[in-house]
Amino acid sequence: MVIDLTTLAADRVPVVADIPAAALDAPAEDFVVGGPVHFEGDVERGSAETYQLRGQLQAHLSLTCARCTDPVDFAVDVPVDLRFVPVAVEKAHVRPSPSAVSDDDDDGREMNDEDPSIVLYDEPRIDLAQVAREQCYLAMPMKPLCRPECQGLCVQCGSNRNVTTCTCENRWEDPRLAGLKSLLKDAGPQAPRE
Repeated sequence: MVIDLTTLAADRVPVVADIPAAALDAPAEDFVVGGPVHFEGDVERGSAETYQLRGQLQAHLSLTCARCTDPVDFAVDVPVDLRFVPVAVEKAHVRPSPSAVSDDDDDGREMNDEDPSIVLYDEPRIDLAQVAREQCYLAMPMKPLCRPECQGLCVQCGSNRNVTTCTCENRWEDPRLAGLKSLLKDAGPQAPRE
């Protein structure tokens, strides 16, 4: 869903949208969206062509466990508070005050390094699918786990250690010391030199 900011009927307009999962266009290896993403909030017009998008975003994602690769259900329920500022205003170094409102979204927009809640825009419109995709990425854990005590996969046979017990030996040897180990085998038991 795209909101055209030039057609806002009032200074504050309510926004309720169910964004189709396919519209987020996220790679399946990152996450899979289960059902539509729900956004409820409003767009408020501020000074200097700035807009504020506030609301709540809800989604259900399917992630991959970082240890055992099983699917992980993850619920996203995050507040959204983004200020959209025209690129021309930013280039002129005219910063709207934090109370000023701002909102817009476009494929050409970019996040501000100093304040991640400020989004620069070229075209006066908000692509809610893009906002939803970014918020899902921000809400995801860095290493999703199916459960805190996940045992992961066996490094030798690849079996899921949460489901089966393998007989593989899980002893790790530093490959950099292999040459020294072979010297010890060749030398055999000898009395230490004094």
